[in-house]
Amino acid sequence: VRGSHVSLGHEDAWRIDQALINVMNVLPDFRKPDNIRLGITPLYTSFEDIYEAVMRIKQVVIEKLYLNYSQENTKVT
Repeated sequence: VRGSHVSLGHEDAWRIDQALINVMNVLPDFRKPDNIRLGITPLYTSFEDIYEAVMRIKQVVIEKLYLNYSQENTKVT
C-alpha cells in the first residue's frame, strides 16, 4: 500500500475544494482535472473525522456553497 487517500470526482471539484477550505475547515487536496482528495491515515484520523468531513462535503454540494468561488484554478491546495 502506497498511500491512504480517497478521491472524489466532481465537475466543480475546484470550487468545492475552495468552499471546504474557506467555510468548512476541511483541508482537502485538489488534483486536476476534477478530483477532491482526502488524506485518511489511521494513525490520526478517526471514523468520526471521516464522517464529519463527508457531511461537510455533502453540505457544500447540497447548499451549493461552492458557487461563491471562481472556476479559475490558479493555485495549489
